Amino acid sequence: MDNENRINDSVNQPIEPENRPPSASTQPINGDGRNTDPMPVSPMFTNPIPATPLPAAVPAAVESRFDVPLTRANEPLFTEEEIDKSRFAENIRPGQYDAPYYNQHRISSNHEPLLPERKSKAKVWVAIGLIALLLFSSILAIQAAFRSKSNSADVPTLPPPRTTNAAAPSPAELSKTFRDISRAVKPTVVYINIIESSSSDGSIFDQFGLSPPQRQRRQASGSGFIVTSDGYILTNNHVVANAEKIEVTLSDNRKYKGKVIGTDPDTDLAVIKIDENNLPVAVLGNSEEVQQGDWVLALGSPFGLQQTLTAGIVSATGREFGGNSTAPLGKFIQTDASINPGNSGGPLIDMNAEVVGINSFIISQQAFSGQTGSLGIGFAVTSNVARNVFNEIVKKGKVSYGYLGVLIGNVDEAQAKSYGVEPNSGAFISREPTAGSPAAKAGLKFEDIIISFDGKKVTSSRELTDAVASTPVGKSCPVEFIRDGQKQTVTVTVGERPAGLNARAAPQPEQPPSEPQNTASKLGLTVQTVTPQMSEKLRVKGGAFVRAVVAGSPASQEGITHGDVIHRINRTPINTAEDLLQIEKELKSGDEVTIMVERNGQIIFITLTIE
Repeated sequence: MDNENRINDSVNQPIEPENRPPSASTQPINGDGRNTDPMPVSPMFTNPIPATPLPAAVPAAVESRFDVPLTRANEPLFTEEEIDKSRFAENIRPGQYDAPYYNQHRISSNHEPLLPERKSKAKVWVAIGLIALLLFSSILAIQAAFRSKSNSADVPTLPPPRTTNAAAPSPAELSKTFRDISRAVKPTVVYINIIESSSSDGSIFDQFGLSPPQRQRRQASGSGFIVTSDGYILTNNHVVANAEKIEVTLSDNRKYKGKVIGTDPDTDLAVIKIDENNLPVAVLGNSEEVQQGDWVLALGSPFGLQQTLTAGIVSATGREFGGNSTAPLGKFIQTDASINPGNSGGPLIDMNAEVVGINSFIISQQAFSGQTGSLGIGFAVTSNVARNVFNEIVKKGKVSYGYLGVLIGNVDEAQAKSYGVEPNSGAFISREPTAGSPAAKAGLKFEDIIISFDGKKVTSSRELTDAVASTPVGKSCPVEFIRDGQKQTVTVTVGERPAGLNARAAPQPEQPPSEPQNTASKLGLTVQTVTPQMSEKLRVKGGAFVRAVVAGSPASQEGITHGDVIHRINRTPINTAEDLLQIEKELKSGDEVTIMVERNGQIIFITLTIE
């Protein structure tokens, strides 16, 4: 109790300031007598606060109770080491403050205030932050620009819509045009009814190759159109070719007996005539001006429905069929105007009311479902071809075409690889030229590739066929070809194409007599040598006849079938089955081979890979 009273008394006693001169700039502040750096008294304090002395004797119980060491009188509150640490922690410059200042709680009169210095540093950090933000924003902007440029490079810019000054006709205007054309052309279109004879009627006798008990007569019909006022009519060859009797019905239902003036099976055109004058005529236009997308109309008698008008567009021009000397000549116009059986021979009309084609044939549903009918794919002989054929028939009674006497085909990739040429680089002679033909006389041979005829480049068999056909009979023409990799040139005197060449059927393979058979396991074939008897029946010269094909084998996968005759593997001739087996022994898995195959009189090349 006495100790507590003693402490309270000492606390309640007033603190007496130390006796010091008015100026303490040169006097020590601490009571221990140590000299310190002189520090002027700050004008902020007129009566500096002196250090508070503690009683000399402080019970240990007080220190233990408060757990704080009490500074006794005349002892400094902080040591020099603690002051140095405080300077480092608070970023105080050495010499700015000293130990006496801390111990006596005095502030120097000449020290720089700490707040402005902190504000200055804050401004620096703000400036640094703004600069960093600007840099970051610039980087983002550059990245965005780069991405935009990259995206614009990946996605090409689409062209803007086209503008056209041509106004499309309204439905009413188009209908009026169709009506005007119909009124102008309809009087020239005729209905052709025929009675024809045929030795084939599709009966059971035909299926077994037997002769029917009597000749068959049947009725058929087609269309045509008048081209001269004195009664000449253009139609299709297949409409009147076998006619015994022809009846022509005009648009006003007048009926006349028709007479065949001439036919041209190569273009499927024919000219007939009726005895009448002052007839309306159709105008033949220039088919070279016909373009894909043009409106066209078809007039005819589908299924006997006379004067039927259908409309469509030109789906394509320059359609070709086949590629050899037996293929139809000329190029065809394809249209989606409805054409059906009975339309054959009728006109295909443009928007000038001119005939630009003669409707000839269609691709029908019969090929797919066994039913007849239009699929919107029809073909017409061009008016320019019809004009030439008409002039030839009326003038000479027939049409003459140039002729070489070769069976040709296109150069496909397999042939090109086998012969070391480019694909589609000429016309390949797929069989030996016909004996005595212009080609045989000139020295052309099987496997020659014709690349030029009469100074004109040839890239396909169709081009060569058309070029030769349009050449006057008797003209001498240079022919450039490739044989064994070397270019050569011969002169050919063009002959006249035999009549009915298109009707010549290719020989069909027959079942050969029993002969020794050999199996080529790597190819998947069973073959035998072509005997003289087989050669005569099949009209082939030597080779390995395919008797059977293993299902799933390389040969089967590439379409080699029974009846094919193999003449060559790569560049090695195959004259017998043994030749084929010998070549097969040298083949390894992964090898690619090109096989020359004769099928139905045609030479084809097949490429397959050995498994």
